[in-house]
Amino acid sequence: MEFTKEFRKKMNGRKVCFFLICLGLAAVRLFRFPEIPGGLNQDGAMGAVDAAALVRYGTDRFGTWLPVHFRAWGYGQMSVLLAYLTTPFIRIFGLTKLAMRLPILLASLAGAGGVYGIVKKVFGEKEGMAVLLFIAVNPWHFMQSRWALDCNLFPHMFVLGICFLLGSLEKKKNLYLSMLFFALCMYCYGVSFYMVPFFLLIVCALLLGQKKVTWKEALLCLLVYMGIAWPIYGTMLINFMKWETVKLPFVTMEYFEGSIRSGDILFFSEQMGSQLVSNLRSLIRVVFLQKEDLLWNSIKGFGTLYLCSTPFVLLGALRVLRGAVKEEEPARKIGCQVLLCYWIFALLTGILINSVNVNRINIIFYIHIIFAVVGICFVVRKWKPTLYLILLAYVIQSAMFFQCYFTDWAQSIDKAFYGDFVEALDYAREQNCDYYYITPDTQYQGSWNVSEILTLFVFDIDARYFQGATDSWENKSIPYWDRFRYVNPPEASQLSGWNVACIIRSGEAYRFPTDTFQITFFGDYAVVISQALQ
Repeated sequence: MEFTKEFRKKMNGRKVCFFLICLGLAAVRLFRFPEIPGGLNQDGAMGAVDAAALVRYGTDRFGTWLPVHFRAWGYGQMSVLLAYLTTPFIRIFGLTKLAMRLPILLASLAGAGGVYGIVKKVFGEKEGMAVLLFIAVNPWHFMQSRWALDCNLFPHMFVLGICFLLGSLEKKKNLYLSMLFFALCMYCYGVSFYMVPFFLLIVCALLLGQKKVTWKEALLCLLVYMGIAWPIYGTMLINFMKWETVKLPFVTMEYFEGSIRSGDILFFSEQMGSQLVSNLRSLIRVVFLQKEDLLWNSIKGFGTLYLCSTPFVLLGALRVLRGAVKEEEPARKIGCQVLLCYWIFALLTGILINSVNVNRINIIFYIHIIFAVVGICFVVRKWKPTLYLILLAYVIQSAMFFQCYFTDWAQSIDKAFYGDFVEALDYAREQNCDYYYITPDTQYQGSWNVSEILTLFVFDIDARYFQGATDSWENKSIPYWDRFRYVNPPEASQLSGWNVACIIRSGEAYRFPTDTFQITFFGDYAVVISQALQ
């Protein structure tokens, strides 16, 4: 009786601890969401604009019916899953930053849950809660969960697939559910083609060899996987063979004439030897040394997992390797083997991609989080007093990271994500002018396509109006390409008296006399409007 009470008390304590960790993980991600990061990333805005077109017409902004892969910039395409997941939120909230960023936040929380499930199954409940606590303050996981980039969906879908795969050792139906998530990976990021199928092939061989699945179950898994993934495989085949676009009632597999993405892969490099060396250096620099990366991917001095985590990652990798070979409990041994396969294929993916940065090698960070926690738990078990030193180290680093993220970094990222330009567009939209001259000098001089995609988002321009299917929009009967001109405006004398707004770089404002034009400054940009319109 006394034992039962003690057991219940311990279990209730664990439940409370689990709840508090989950609450903290979610709360810190919701703090000042979605305002920070400020501004708009052009890729995230593009996905949201295409999602808005899907909501209204079932097409992307170019008019392609239910595309398997987005045309995006034309020269480089974009995966579609995040945009499709965004559609219900756009239907509810409209084309807003909240609707754009909420899906990746929810996916990140789901991914954290998937990692918890993996670690709990393989290493135990305490380790499971430890990994949740680690994720709660992890820089990589926190930063990618607050801005909408299509490829950042990949690791979340992948770990959910592994979670259900390991869960199938107890309940077979989870095996087929895991195939759903592995198939969805193919719609998250192009590099999934170089990892997921080969990972599944090796894991299938492991499970067949240990008689954890039958050939019949393996074939059923293949049917589930291909039943979901075949359209994207078809699209890749069409583009490889240069066949014509295939339009079906429920999907379009499009041929893209202009694509440079194949140049990002080692196999297509003209100098494979030197490229391989460069790729290895980038992988070590970004993943293991945690050197400074692009501003939106990491913050200088903190890295992706905190700089002190690397020794724990390597120790954890050794512990998992040992478990994959010497573990006696079958389920734990298989779990370690699957995690080891995950790591190997993630590393190979990083080697194949030319000069990886954090978002290009995002698939590796969940397994390194798992390794870090396994390493930390091993150290703490051997030397219990180290628990307090390790906790103190991470508490201090986390406090410094979040303080930097919401202050200095927030100001920097607002500039990098065109915050001033977005504010100028917001103001210009309120003027409801007949014509808009919008500077092409945003990302770099002449980058009119970035200016355009941000304008499409802020103005919430109708897809059919953008396509030229109609010349009427917002009570104006002016064709899109006449009304929105992504060039620097002509001389002021040519604009006087027009119902026109010009969004320009602030340094160009001297061209417009203040007695004829009203000029409103927004940091690096200015909005110039005819005084006659006021």
